[in-house]
Amino acid sequence: MSKIRSCFVTFIILFFIGSLVFLCVLASSSGLFSSKDLLFLGIDEREGGSDFKGRTDTIVILHVNKMGKKDMLISIPRDTRVYLEGHGWNKINAAYVYGGVEMTKSEIFELTGIDVNKYMIINFDGFKDIIDLLGGVEITVSEPLHDPLSGANFDPGTYHMNGEQALSFARCRATARADLDRIDRQQYLLKALISQKLNLSALLKLPEIISVINEKTLSDFSLLDYLTVGLILSLSNKDMDMITIPTKPANIDGISYLIADEKEVKAFLKEHLD
Repeated sequence: MSKIRSCFVTFIILFFIGSLVFLCVLASSSGLFSSKDLLFLGIDEREGGSDFKGRTDTIVILHVNKMGKKDMLISIPRDTRVYLEGHGWNKINAAYVYGGVEMTKSEIFELTGIDVNKYMIINFDGFKDIIDLLGGVEITVSEPLHDPLSGANFDPGTYHMNGEQALSFARCRATARADLDRIDRQQYLLKALISQKLNLSALLKLPEIISVINEKTLSDFSLLDYLTVGLILSLSNKDMDMITIPTKPANIDGISYLIADEKEVKAFLKEHLD
């Protein structure tokens, strides 16, 4: 290696380290190293759709814990029965249709006591594009998944999935526990993405990632939010807990719901979050 090239590489390394230190100081001063609850909504919007309309296919809260403590993925089943003001009893995934993000956040707070700090809404195209940009994700399939509705067609084994395959894996419901199994797969996929892809190479792709996010998502994240949350997760041990709020199945007036008791849900979350 020539002396000039060696100096250039050293400069890049020092610049990167200095940038990390700067972000750490900035994040600390802004309070982003304290616990945060980030809401991620997956919209059931078909290929080519870009108006972010439809029911929420996925409702996940990423609880970014204080430094040194485990982060947590909290899932709320889309079929959870709630009372929507002005619209009566419904599934929680209808809250976004009737009242957008604010009604969804309000229902989540009433059910769980979690006051969401930031939100991101992503459609199917955005989900696929981000995974492809990150170079795919390695997923182990534990049971046969063959579902024409989601496009999943996997025998048990380990796969390096592209965006299209990962989406079909995450949306598959053709197993014994239907939506609850699907939630488990979604949590597993998100954890795999964080553990495999939130590293130096991902940080170097940050401008491209942010460009896709700006185009294919709706969010109230600022640039500083993206940088600091990405930094926190990339520096964490990635040993993330995954939980789903407790529910019981019920059929009411011919409609299948999952019934959640607010007191039970809040006690369950208090036990895990504390």
